[in-house]
Amino acid sequence: MYQTTDEAAASNTALSTVLVVLLVAIAAALIGYFAWWAPANNTTNTVVVPDHSPSSTVVVPSTTTPVPGPPGPAGAPGPAGAPGPSGAPGAPGPSGSPGAPGASGTTGSPAPATTGG
Repeated sequence: MYQTTDEAAASNTALSTVLVVLLVAIAAALIGYFAWWAPANNTTNTVVVPDHSPSSTVVVPSTTTPVPGPPGPAGAPGPAGAPGPSGAPGAPGPSGSPGAPGASGTTGSPAPATTGG
């Protein structure tokens, strides 16, 4: 059906070889990038252990929170609230002083009526 020349076959073979080598190089670069360099885990933790000689100084970083400053001015007072319930009744007051002695007889009865005569 379709025949190729030796030059075309050699060109296709060379192009295929270059393509395969390029794909293998890209795959190796990706594997090297994620396996060797490991960008997600590139931090180092350094622990310094001081010796116990008397001349050594150990500096411990502060973990305290900062102290807040002085308070600001007071705001305006708010509106008065609703009145509360009435309280319990108080104790009875002291009794009064005794009054003046009363007159003998009936008090408060009307005087006898008189008729003109």
